[in-house]
Amino acid sequence: MPIQKGITFVIDKTTNFFGYFGEIDALRTENKNLKETNEKLFYENTILSQYEEENKNLKQLLEMKNLYQTYEGIGANVIGKDSSNWYKVITIDKGTARGVKENSVILANGGLVGHVWEASELTSTSTTANSSKVLSIIDDRSSVSAEVARTGDVGIVNGDIELVNEGLCVLEINVESEVIKGDQIVTSHLSSIYPPGIPIGTVEEVADGKNGLTRYAYIKPYVDFKHLKNVLVINYKQGE
Repeated sequence: MPIQKGITFVIDKTTNFFGYFGEIDALRTENKNLKETNEKLFYENTILSQYEEENKNLKQLLEMKNLYQTYEGIGANVIGKDSSNWYKVITIDKGTARGVKENSVILANGGLVGHVWEASELTSTSTTANSSKVLSIIDDRSSVSAEVARTGDVGIVNGDIELVNEGLCVLEINVESEVIKGDQIVTSHLSSIYPPGIPIGTVEEVADGKNGLTRYAYIKPYVDFKHLKNVLVINYKQGE
């Protein structure tokens, strides 16, 4: 009996010992499966978030198209940009085959992106049958005739090489202007490229120029130039 009990004890302990490792293997397998499931769910949620953001952008483009329905307009995708983190110069997937022209106006996110570059400004191939180069308003080569929506004061919105990394541009305006922080800036009726009234951005800060003749308002554009994906192209002729 003592020998039998001892054998039974050893067998039970051995069984428990290997059963313990069996449970560890089962837990490891379960943990692996849970991690794979979590990764799959994370991926699916990421995709859904991207779809929601894309739908939001497309809805904004549709609203803008309805707002500017008096002009010929088409949607386009951004397929390239310059080497910086900000979209100063972009390439879109629509060209002359779809009616895009030099100086076609580009809109997104409820505001002004810029215009299709003239060939003389860049290269002889700035606009092709299936693509176009766009100069954005934050590029230091860009100038837009603009006005303060609240007061009607007119000035020029320029891109600035020192402000571009902050995604800002600057409004140069007469020193007598009453522009203040929070004012909305829109395109003016004096522009030959842009229709009047297109939202550009809001004033972040105002400073007087050193010459005592001008004021400078730092503008935060409505367009998110760091994550630009979809745009609306419209053709405008002054007087239309």
